[in-house]
Amino acid sequence: MDANTKENNGINWKINLTVLWIAVIFCCASYTMCVPFLPVYLLKEMKVSQAEVSLWTGLVFAATFFWSAVMAPCWGALADKVGQKKMALRAGIGLGLTYFLTAMCQDVYQLLVVRTLTGMVAGFVPACMSLASQSLPEHKMGWGMGLMQSALFSGTIIGPLLGGYLSSWFGMRTTFYLAGGALWFGSALIFFLVKDLPFTQGKHKLDLSVLLDLKEALKTKDIYYVMAMIFAIQGVVMVIQPLVTMYVGELRGVMDDTSIKFAGWIFSLAGLAGIVTATFWGKRGQSMGYVKTFAFVVFCGGFINLFQAFVHNVWQFAAIQFVYGLFLAGAIPNINSYATTITDTKMRGRAFGLMAAANQFGGVCGPLLGSFLGSFLPTRYVLVCTGVILMSVAAYSYFSRVKKPSNL
Repeated sequence: MDANTKENNGINWKINLTVLWIAVIFCCASYTMCVPFLPVYLLKEMKVSQAEVSLWTGLVFAATFFWSAVMAPCWGALADKVGQKKMALRAGIGLGLTYFLTAMCQDVYQLLVVRTLTGMVAGFVPACMSLASQSLPEHKMGWGMGLMQSALFSGTIIGPLLGGYLSSWFGMRTTFYLAGGALWFGSALIFFLVKDLPFTQGKHKLDLSVLLDLKEALKTKDIYYVMAMIFAIQGVVMVIQPLVTMYVGELRGVMDDTSIKFAGWIFSLAGLAGIVTATFWGKRGQSMGYVKTFAFVVFCGGFINLFQAFVHNVWQFAAIQFVYGLFLAGAIPNINSYATTITDTKMRGRAFGLMAAANQFGGVCGPLLGSFLGSFLPTRYVLVCTGVILMSVAAYSYFSRVKKPSNL
């Protein structure tokens, strides 16, 4: 469907894309301005002892990731019945409410229940991504999905900086209230300004069960490949993220406030790299082929991580992380764009729901893999292992997909 047809359907893709881009920034900033500081919240507000904070942090995070993974395909299937816009509003309003409830928690058990609820109602970003993919004209797909990915990176940069200052000025509870308000603001923008694709009376409107809907979506065999790639990329990202702060302290020889600040800037550098190159790699995917570009950037990102074996100071580590981010930023936009080529528009919600589930399970398994490897390997070699994993993923994609004309 070209741009003119979309305009005739009453959809201005430029307005949709702009509003969705802003909404995703608000969502990701809301998340990163609060969630990285949950251990501090447990210590200061929930009165959890230092000895137990790691256990409760793990439980709280695992509950959210697990239920988000379980529910994502269900919400995706429902989106194909009622529309992506309604799913985005459901998730945005629901998540905003859970942030308010988090601010009201008085003990760790209440927090665990609320974080479980957070996972169950999540799905704002996948719904926005699916809405964007449906709105974009075909010749803008790679660029547009890259732009949406840059919104995730932007929110990732803005959130921790805001969260650090806001929590020190006003306290953690106020930060959660503000995060909830930001999500509701993003939801309001979508409600008033974004238009969903018009529904036609057809098979996809039948009152089928969610399980049958998902079974239908999984008949598209290529969706298994997409899910596996998203799982692998998110798993590698989550292996690395929990290690960064501790590794910076290890490189400096001391874990102090300066090490934490250095780690924050390194996280921001990775996000900045994503903003710089996400749309570039999206365009390359449009012209060269999504899978081919995906394989290239993942291989390069993995190869760069091999140099972690030779790191001896924070500056070298930061430089490698930045270059690594320049390449890996192209992975998700291209795999998302590829997903739009293998799924019918009527199945798009289910497909993105399954992809979101794969992403969440990667978020669960990544830290477990990191902990396992870290139990007998120095941190630098854990990072080298992630490079090997990425290069293996790229090799599989190239040799199993790129040479097939239908997948170019």
